[in-house]
Amino acid sequence: FHALINNAGVRGNIFYDDFLTVEDYKDVWEVNTYGVIRVTQMFRDLIKKSRGRIVICSSSSILFTSPSHGPYASSKCAVHAYTTVLRHELQPYGVDVIEILPGSFKTGMSNLDSMQKMLDTVWYRASQKLRDEYGHNYNEKAKKFIEELGPKMWAKDFTCVINSYYEAIVARRPKLLYQIGWDVLLK
Repeated sequence: FHALINNAGVRGNIFYDDFLTVEDYKDVWEVNTYGVIRVTQMFRDLIKKSRGRIVICSSSSILFTSPSHGPYASSKCAVHAYTTVLRHELQPYGVDVIEILPGSFKTGMSNLDSMQKMLDTVWYRASQKLRDEYGHNYNEKAKKFIEELGPKMWAKDFTCVINSYYEAIVARRPKLLYQIGWDVLLK
């Protein structure tokens, strides 16, 4: 068994933390963080025995966390910490633990329609008092912001991400961290 690839990622609900619930966080952590931990623990003995490698995808959100992405960013920060812990713990077994840290790419998670519906869902489930505090139609401003900024940030060609995974899997001496994307390189 040469390599385990952990590439879990769901965005979950987005909006300011005032509007989010613990369940919003749990839903994202269940996939992004606990999913990675479960799969890794399931295959860890095989990887140790074969002196293989574990490749884990975190996110550029560990470098710069934007408002409204609390559940996603916190889950990926936890994945980054878990990756670092594993790297230290498995090093004596000859296991490489490699982190893929992609920036902003156009994927299924960057679908404008679903993001805007998500903003509306979170906005309208909030109390009227909270919506009044933020101002009439604040969700419309948030949707417009995403509509204008998102497409400018998302790289469409993610070949570099695929190439990084490939190198992480087959290279004789892979890097421990692959930072991919224009926005990651700026930090």
